Amino acid sequence: NGWYRVERTPEEFHAAARKVAEKGYLGLKFDPFGAGFYELDRPEKRRVVSLVEAVRDAVGPDVEIMIEMHGRFNPVTAIEIARLLAPYEPAWLEEPVPPENLGALKKVMDAVAPLGIPIATGERLNTMFEYRELFEKQAADIIQPDITTFGGILNTKKVAAWAETYYILVAPHNVGGPVSTAAALHLAASTNNFKIQEFFNDFANADVMQAAPGCPAVVDGYFSLPEGPGLGVTIDESFITAHPRQYFHFNLFKDDWHRRLSAAKPTE
Repeated sequence: NGWYRVERTPEEFHAAARKVAEKGYLGLKFDPFGAGFYELDRPEKRRVVSLVEAVRDAVGPDVEIMIEMHGRFNPVTAIEIARLLAPYEPAWLEEPVPPENLGALKKVMDAVAPLGIPIATGERLNTMFEYRELFEKQAADIIQPDITTFGGILNTKKVAAWAETYYILVAPHNVGGPVSTAAALHLAASTNNFKIQEFFNDFANADVMQAAPGCPAVVDGYFSLPEGPGLGVTIDESFITAHPRQYFHFNLFKDDWHRRLSAAKPTE
């Protein structure tokens, strides 16, 4: 993730996606929807299709493309978009509708199932009770718990095992740095129904990996496991002190949010 900080044109997305594939990555996630909210007009739908088509052309038929929808749409629009994008064989549609209404998510899932497109969700579900309802409704094919907000490795392992009883795959959400990535890799290695691990730091804020050396790099599309004790990383306090936490805000419903150009502000 984080690879598409470019102009929202087919040419720019094609070039950026090709660079990712050339690094050996086997999957790319992206949100092609600009400022989309609830629905899209016809020109914007054509633009979205052109972006996804460009990415598929750039990476070829064997690389997964995951479509991030950020809970933008109503069910009717999400279903229409799924039909438009089906020829490009997305590996999943993520949060096609706002996550609070699982009935709406189930409606989308049932409609797109004949297209063979899985539905993913879960980064904004933070309790077992929320997942219980999701599982009972069987409203997703893939869950995306975030190990940093869902109670760490143990709690995430529990929900992954629970998901397995419903034949649901796990693709942990991860927008953090080396510590959260290392923890997620240990989880992945011990999870039967693991699918793929999200990772930003090759494309966004790569320097953050210096905060905790020891997390493996992606090689030919795969992580190896950390080799050190514990999580396998060592906190570099001097680096962290020299780079205090900062607050970034970007509006998902504003044009060019994906470029993440907003100014950083130190946190108190």
